[in-house]
Amino acid sequence: MSTARRGRTSSRKPRPGRVLAIFLAVIVVLYGVVAMVGDWKPRLGLDLQGGTRIALEAKTSSGDVTQEKLDEARDIIDQRVNGSGISEADVTTQGGDQVVIEIPGEKQAGIVDEVGRTAQLRFRLVWATSDNAQQQPENGSGNGSGNDQQLPFEKPSDEQTSSGSDSTSDNGKNRTAPTDGAQSAGAKSDGGDDPGNGESDDPSGDQSSGDQSSGDQSDDGGDDNDDADDSSTDVDWTELSLDQMISAETEGLDALPPDYRPAISDLNDQLSSFQCNDKSLGKVDDVADEPLVTCDPESGETFLLSPSVIPGTDVSDVSAGVPQNQVDWVVSLELGGDGQSTFDQVTDALTDQYNSGNSAGSRFAIVLDGAVLSAPQSEAHITNGQSQISGDFTQDSAQSLANSLKYGALPLTFGVNSVSVEGPSLAGSQLDAGLTAGAVGLLLVILYSLFYYRGLGLVVIASLLVAAATTYALVLLLAASAGFTLTLPGIAGLIVAIGITADSFVVFFERLRDEVREGRSLRVAVERGWRRARMTIVAADSVSFMAALVLYIFAIGVVRGFAFALGLTTLIDVFIVFFFTKPLVALLARTQFFGQGHRFSGLDRKHLGIHDRPVSQMAKRPASASAGGEH
Repeated sequence: MSTARRGRTSSRKPRPGRVLAIFLAVIVVLYGVVAMVGDWKPRLGLDLQGGTRIALEAKTSSGDVTQEKLDEARDIIDQRVNGSGISEADVTTQGGDQVVIEIPGEKQAGIVDEVGRTAQLRFRLVWATSDNAQQQPENGSGNGSGNDQQLPFEKPSDEQTSSGSDSTSDNGKNRTAPTDGAQSAGAKSDGGDDPGNGESDDPSGDQSSGDQSSGDQSDDGGDDNDDADDSSTDVDWTELSLDQMISAETEGLDALPPDYRPAISDLNDQLSSFQCNDKSLGKVDDVADEPLVTCDPESGETFLLSPSVIPGTDVSDVSAGVPQNQVDWVVSLELGGDGQSTFDQVTDALTDQYNSGNSAGSRFAIVLDGAVLSAPQSEAHITNGQSQISGDFTQDSAQSLANSLKYGALPLTFGVNSVSVEGPSLAGSQLDAGLTAGAVGLLLVILYSLFYYRGLGLVVIASLLVAAATTYALVLLLAASAGFTLTLPGIAGLIVAIGITADSFVVFFERLRDEVREGRSLRVAVERGWRRARMTIVAADSVSFMAALVLYIFAIGVVRGFAFALGLTTLIDVFIVFFFTKPLVALLARTQFFGQGHRFSGLDRKHLGIHDRPVSQMAKRPASASAGGEH
């Protein structure tokens, strides 16, 4: 029995030298990875290096800005900012109508477009178009007679439909620019070149094609417009079915019920006079249940669009990427629920038009915040609800749009109130104060350790230095891989960790000294004291880590930086104590300086309060007691 027991003890003999060698190898690997990354400075937060402060002001026509909507907008903006790879951004509400975003680092003003974008996404049918880039008809007949144009509610002739199959690509967006007459009643005559109002000098020009329309149209174009102004507001667009809206594109707007024609005439006037610029787009009222006159700000093409057929809430997934065998970035959308079945029906009807040669009647528009992002032709029947937004996207712009769509639309419309840059001068003093506090705290711990533990205090110093080196390497790696940003609260978390680490040493050393006082040799006392201390150390660090985790989950802003730093350093403390401090003490116990209880070792008789025998003689006990101590 005794032989077997001695055999088990021999097989479990501690090898502190091997453990220390593996530990140091891990540290070397960490710094090797840091060297590969190439950045030896941590990323600092807004309070340490300065940054950009963006104030957004909620704007609404009704003036109804509730705190609930403001808080919802703040949460969405916070998700967008963090989804773009920026860490430690602070998003707060201010007053009753402002959201303030503080982003660390300079040159962050470009994030304004992303965080303030309302992100109301809608799919609409293209009822009519007018390419502002082509004011003159291709045949050169720009006399405003209207013989080569159509009102939106006229069905294209066979000749016009055929001509609509010619397509061009503008700005690489693969959009079809409609030719004269193909459902483009808004195409302007000579008078449309006037930037003031975009209307023809000949008042009959816009209505001359009325001779070709059905008898339901008024003979007096001017009266017709007046009627439209009065009746367009009386039309209930929600009564239109999806089939009717599709027919309005594929067969012509005269397929709509007669009651809608005065309203369509009014929309045609808006299309003819619409100037595609930021001012006009800013006035666009994107109401889901009503037609929309707007434009593509990239190409200048203007559109008369149907009421929304698919809302953005039906988008189940959004991603940005480069499709296989392509080089341009696109934003991919995946529709779910009712949106998928509606998209199936729409693309089925539009694809039939495309295959029959009516390319102008086969387009749908993807509209974001009232502006057309893309208006592609439907060249294939799509049954899986997947679509792409293509264009002149860069990686940043594609990912920015994907983030905006992924995290949902803002419940309020925001305008930029101010964008300011906070200089590093104030932040520099804060950093100096934080580092000074950390240095003072570290110095006090070192002095206390040397005074109370003497030689063992050197173990404390070595462990703290190794912990600092490990923490610094991990901070650099997290900054490079996960965008971790070090803020002043984060530095506070690191400073608090000094006390947590020192507390672990105190628990271990006191257990060790208790074992020595009981008469065991130092080598035996190290192992027995460690077994008694490690559970206490793990329990204490677990409490600290759980507190940091709860704080990180429920806190917002820079407070999460404190929680993250505290949790990180707590884990590092466990790693250091188990794989550095304990093996180092086990090695030192084999030396004469510590093993014989030198008066500066911290284990001498006087320091331990033992006056009857030296430490070296404490192992001279009965064999049975010694064996029990070993095991």
